[in-house]
Amino acid sequence: MLRPSDIKPCSRCGADIRWTLTEARKRLAVNAEPDPDGNTAVVRDVAGTLRSRAVTAERPLLPHERLMKPHAATCAPPAPGAGRRRRKAPRPAQARQEALYDVLGVTTTATPAEIRSAYRRLARELHPDVNPASGDRFKQVTAAYTVLSNPISRATYDLTGRAPRPR
Repeated sequence: MLRPSDIKPCSRCGADIRWTLTEARKRLAVNAEPDPDGNTAVVRDVAGTLRSRAVTAERPLLPHERLMKPHAATCAPPAPGAGRRRRKAPRPAQARQEALYDVLGVTTTATPAEIRSAYRRLARELHPDVNPASGDRFKQVTAAYTVLSNPISRATYDLTGRAPRPR
């Protein structure tokens, strides 16, 4: 019924676990070995999926089920700093907001006319037909202008610090 191929290491403590599906169709990790002190019945269904359910007085353990203990009851947290990756601190909203404005070389209070004139000046300098080595920079300038020239997407960018997704 239980196969060695079902066993996976816990990402938190490294112990061997088996993943099951509960009656509510939620994933539940149980310890790899059967446990007489457990409170979860585990069985493999006809499709080959490990299913689990709570053992109660009304629904006792059946002969074809194995008694297991949920892994959450025995999972020990890892030692401090062991195997954890540090997340990068998010950039402040102000820094994100100024990024597109910096690409065009204008301030966050620039008028649409100033944005258009900055884009046209940079486009003349950086266009691939004029300057073949600056293709990526030209794409950045065009993307920044696309967001900042549209009043709705500029307002969204000013509020969130992220360019809206194209539709």
